Amino acid sequence: MTEPSEPTLKQWKRRALQAEQQVEFLQGVRAREADKEMRQFRELAALRVALKEAQEIIQWALEQQT
Repeated sequence: MTEPSEPTLKQWKRRALQAEQQVEFLQGVRAREADKEMRQFRELAALRVALKEAQEIIQWALEQQT
């Protein structure tokens, strides 16, 4: 049996290009995930503020009834 030969320079370059493309793809995915997470944090913060304001208004209205 013959031993497997060492990859050629062309094969190494192809592998390097594929690896670079995979890294770029993953970086894009992570960037989109980070953007989505930041939007969700902002929305959550806004909802918390709105909820607190609603609770304060309800509390005020209840106090006005007594």
